Amino acid sequence: MKYQPISFEPFFGWVNRSRVLYSPGVRKELAYELSQLGARNVMVYTDKGLSEAGIVEKIVQQISQSDLKLAGIFDNIQQDARISNINDGAEHYRSSGADSMVVVGGGSVMDTAKAVNILVGSNLEDFMPLAEQAGLWEGAKPLPPHIAFPTTAGTGCEVTNAMVVLDVDSKTKLSVTHPFCNSDIAMLDPELTTTLPPKITAFTGMDALTHAIEGITSVGAEPISDALGLHAIRLISTFLPVAVERPEDLEARGAMLIAATMAGMCFCNTMTGATHATAHALGALYGIPHGIANAIMLPWVMEFNLEDSHQRYVMIADALGVDIQSEDAITAASKAAQAVRRLKESIGLNETLKDFGVQPDSEQLAPLVELAAGDGQISYNPRYVEESDLLMLFTKAI
Repeated sequence: MKYQPISFEPFFGWVNRSRVLYSPGVRKELAYELSQLGARNVMVYTDKGLSEAGIVEKIVQQISQSDLKLAGIFDNIQQDARISNINDGAEHYRSSGADSMVVVGGGSVMDTAKAVNILVGSNLEDFMPLAEQAGLWEGAKPLPPHIAFPTTAGTGCEVTNAMVVLDVDSKTKLSVTHPFCNSDIAMLDPELTTTLPPKITAFTGMDALTHAIEGITSVGAEPISDALGLHAIRLISTFLPVAVERPEDLEARGAMLIAATMAGMCFCNTMTGATHATAHALGALYGIPHGIANAIMLPWVMEFNLEDSHQRYVMIADALGVDIQSEDAITAASKAAQAVRRLKESIGLNETLKDFGVQPDSEQLAPLVELAAGDGQISYNPRYVEESDLLMLFTKAI
C-alpha cells in the first residue's frame, strides 16, 4: 500500500539551536571549539561512573593539552536531575571561576548541567522556583558556553531545549524549557560509548525510539520533525540490536548517537505524549530508569492511540521494517506496536511493571494515575486520555 496523505497544522515552527559535530574521535576538536566560543576556564560536568571508567579523562586530556584552564570536575551528579544537585553544581561553577562548561554523560548529567547553566547565566542560586515556572522563555538570554558529549544514545538532551528535573521531596518530575539551555555544540563521538553495558545500551536506545515515535504522533507533529523521527526509527531498528550484541561496533554506536540526536530534534519541536507522561510518573514514584519505563509503556500506548493516528503508525511500521505493501491501513498500523515488541525482545528488554513492584491494585495505582494525568506531556497525546485510560494502561503493563 502507499502512504495516505498526512495532515498537519497549517502553521508550525521548527527550531534547533545546537551545532552538531560527528566523528569517531571528534573530541580532538574540543579545545578549538571552546576557544571559538570564548571559553577560558572550563568546568566539566559528569558522574562518578564515567570518571571511574576513564571516559572523562579522555575529555580532560583535550583541555589540559590546550591553552584552556580546567576549572574543575563536578562528578557528583546522580540519577535524575535533582534540585539540590543542580544548586550545588551552580555553586561549584561560580566558586571555581569557570566561564564555560563541558558536559559528559547521559540524560541525567546533561539535564543537570542545563539547569546549572541557567542558574549561572541568570545569576540565581536556587532552581526550584524556575522549575515551578516550567517555561523560562520570557526575557531569556543566551547562556555561558556549553559543549555536550552524550555517552548514551538515548535522551537527545544535547540538542533539546527542555530538561526534566526531580523534586525529591514531592516525588515529582518537572519538565522545564528554556530557549538557550541546549548545548552550543553537541559533539557525537562514538568512541566514548563503546564501554556502555548492553542493558543500558538497550534501554537508552528504547528511550530514543520512544522520542521518535511520540514526536511523530504528537498533536504538534509537522513535516520537518516527521523526517527526523522516521529516519531515527530506521537507524534504531537496524543498529540497536547490533550495538547491544557487539558493543565495540563503531558503525552501530555512531548510528545510534545520530539517531538519538535526530529523535531529540524531532520531539523537542512537537513534544511527546502518554508514554512519557506515564514514564515520568513511574520514575518519580518507583525509581524506574526512564528508558525502561518508556520501553514498558510504549507498545501499550501505541495500541491505545491507534484508532486516532493509524495513518502515522503506518509510516512508523514502515520505518521499523514492516512489509506493509499488501496491508490495509489499519492492519499495517497495528503492526507498528508488534514490531516494537519484537525489537524489545531482540535486545533483552522483557520487564513489566510488576518487576519493579507495581501491583495491579486500583488504589495503589491511583498515585501513578494522578501524577501522569497532571504531566505536561499528556496534552500532546493524539488521543484524549482519561484517568480511567491511564489506569488501564498501567494495569496492562504490569
